[in-house]
Amino acid sequence: MSVAGPLALIVAASLVAGGQANTKELGSIHSGRAAPSAPCRGEDLTVRHVTDDAAMGGHNTIEYAFANNSSSPCTLKGYPRFELLDKSGKVRPDGRAIDSQQLPGDETRQLPRLVILAPGREALFHVYYNNGGAGYMGKPCPLARRVRIRAPGMRRSFVLHEVIRSCRSVLVSAVRSSPSP
Repeated sequence: MSVAGPLALIVAASLVAGGQANTKELGSIHSGRAAPSAPCRGEDLTVRHVTDDAAMGGHNTIEYAFANNSSSPCTLKGYPRFELLDKSGKVRPDGRAIDSQQLPGDETRQLPRLVILAPGREALFHVYYNNGGAGYMGKPCPLARRVRIRAPGMRRSFVLHEVIRSCRSVLVSAVRSSPSP
């Protein structure tokens, strides 16, 4: 039996024993002949905008994904750094997202958990902001045309073109395993 087989069983058993079993996270455990997973490195990851949703009252959510483009599994845990940039490329005064265990619309709190990314797999996170909505009477909300994203524990930043008009604080969730295909 390979080292990864017993490791996967130990991780799964510890999650169950701790009352925190999550089949989505268990599904991302790599069971090949690789050594135990090391933290992801910035050069192994890419990030993309997956989907977005707008609701009444100016509520907006964007889903992003970090992809593991290396040939080895790696791990992520925690909150990504998400920043709104002004037109000169600097972080807006109110532009750093606040880590949130429960975004508006979420049914439960979600604490950060270890996500093991097999090669080619993705870890998701969500960003919430409010643009004022219909009937908003205040001055126009600040506009960002780019965002800077950094995976938890990474130094490498990704800059994406993203039009976000936010009137209040921006919130970001912890990374989560992507559902199995």
